[in-house]
Amino acid sequence: MCGINGVFVRKSDGLDLKSAIVTMNKKLVHRGPDDNGTWSHENGNLALGQTRLSILDLSDAGHQPMIEKSTGNVIVYNGEIFNYKILNDQFLRDEKFDSHSDTETILKLYRKFGLEMLKYLNGMFAFGLWDAKKEQLILARDRSGKKPLYYTEMNNGFTFSSELKALFELPYVRKEIDNKVLYDFLTFNTVSTPNTMFQGISKFKPGHYMVVDNNGIVDYGSFNDLKFKELNFSTENELTDLVYNKLDESVKLRMISDVPVGAFLSGGVDSSAIVALMRENTKNEIKTFTIGFEGQPDYNELHYAEQIAHRYHTNHFVKTVTPQDLLDFIPKITDIYDEPQADPTAIPIYFISKLAKENDIKVVLNGDGPDELFSGYSNYQRYVNSYCYYRMGKKAPRVLKSVVNKAVEIIKPDSPWSEMTNRLLKHQDFYWPGAGGMKEHVKNKLLSDNFKQQIEGHSSYFYVKELKQDYLNFLDGHPYDFVNWLCYSGYRQAITEKFLFRADRLGMANSIEARSPFLNHEMVQLALSIPGAYKIKNRVNKYILKKALERILPDDILYRKKMGFNLPIREWASETIYNGVKSDITLFNKETNLFNLDEVNNQLQLLKDGNQQYTNNVWTIYFLMNWFKKWF
Repeated sequence: MCGINGVFVRKSDGLDLKSAIVTMNKKLVHRGPDDNGTWSHENGNLALGQTRLSILDLSDAGHQPMIEKSTGNVIVYNGEIFNYKILNDQFLRDEKFDSHSDTETILKLYRKFGLEMLKYLNGMFAFGLWDAKKEQLILARDRSGKKPLYYTEMNNGFTFSSELKALFELPYVRKEIDNKVLYDFLTFNTVSTPNTMFQGISKFKPGHYMVVDNNGIVDYGSFNDLKFKELNFSTENELTDLVYNKLDESVKLRMISDVPVGAFLSGGVDSSAIVALMRENTKNEIKTFTIGFEGQPDYNELHYAEQIAHRYHTNHFVKTVTPQDLLDFIPKITDIYDEPQADPTAIPIYFISKLAKENDIKVVLNGDGPDELFSGYSNYQRYVNSYCYYRMGKKAPRVLKSVVNKAVEIIKPDSPWSEMTNRLLKHQDFYWPGAGGMKEHVKNKLLSDNFKQQIEGHSSYFYVKELKQDYLNFLDGHPYDFVNWLCYSGYRQAITEKFLFRADRLGMANSIEARSPFLNHEMVQLALSIPGAYKIKNRVNKYILKKALERILPDDILYRKKMGFNLPIREWASETIYNGVKSDITLFNKETNLFNLDEVNNQLQLLKDGNQQYTNNVWTIYFLMNWFKKWF
């Protein structure tokens, strides 16, 4: 895994591009501590840089930027192409290779196929490739968005990087808040692609390519072939075979490495399945990593993780996180997150990544993805059960909707029912993907009148509508399936914007590469094409996946109650969060004029009085205040 940077300008305006790239590289050392390099064009208007975490071909032959001698093409690349050996055999058998790295495979495939080569790549990647003949810069990002890529056209040029913090090193990159994005962040606790929190800086869309020349961006399009696919099966057993075989293939591909591969093991269904399949594909040592929380049995799955480790003969490592560990780490998270994500459940990823690094592992497989793709959450079941009532409510007269909404807002103003009746009244969609942050009516109370005037007419529902249209495009004329709408939106919102972001940032903060077999793009297409009736069946969530895994996992792992990979932030950090907001909110608001202080203090008091439903709101404010303090 690596960090990549590039600057392509019309005129350098006195900026030494190579020195600028060296400075940017220094900000990405955590992504690639093993090596770094720079390359600049003889014309002085283009420079590329890379920091390297050596995974494939540990020799100097894998050094980047990598130059193809026959064409003069140059690449900086972050990620892994898991099927690169297959592609070498299929398309490049007559080629002479100077390395055995997947980086060289991309260069040779581009020479052979041009941009068409993107459709063959199975992996996680972001790269910038200089086409010397066309004098164009080609960029691309993998279909799920596993590897980050940011860009800006400030200063009459084009600049890209793996992380925002490297862009901020350039004197012409301005940090100006996009208020509409900030408003949506309070709803989703993430920043949705292609937005960033900063005006003029964008996130590269997953599954897209871009062509840039000396005049700027000339093409930006999708190579993502994710569409609903009619599956060929006649029995449930045949469907379980499809699922199992595709997952087995995905795990096998993601074990390709020139360094040992370990696994994050929570003891739940998904990570246990990955470890079981790893054992089926290797006789070598497998190191597995688990964390628990001191004195918090409701958050610990240590017993189940140890059971799986014993069953599949892994070398198992456990870290018990203490309240002090958590309190010491919380201030550091904004150093890692140059883009805000106020999801406290991400924090365990840092501790488990640190544990892997301490035990000499650079590459881990994880179980991210199937809860969204196969409908594994209990609240998905609740949404399915409630959906029919919501459709009935839509038919009610507007006057009745208004009366009910006002009554609920008086009786239970902060309840889910209030949000539901409000959405009914506004003819909005029943389900808002990933909206685990502040509800719309809560934001309206918490935000200052001045801020609301600045974003007048904007609603976070705009994002939901766009995502819903994307799902209809994915269906390509096939029948609408509400369960699969939950799954598709979970893939696009929770997985891409939340889970992959946190796995990358918190893993790379420890120089750890995380691979997600369930997010193989072929696995994603299979999962999203399985009818919803096979995902929630007989009151069992993830039904078809669990049936497929019965051949490798015991029932007490498959069918026990789901716990999730969370941490006890309410139990351990409520006082810290409360004190942090209470002491700084007045000064922060004086500088930003963002919040209605009366309502913030009201929610602080409710939290202090023991009303835990306000923990997330106060945590979001606490995180945002600290993020502002760090990056402004």
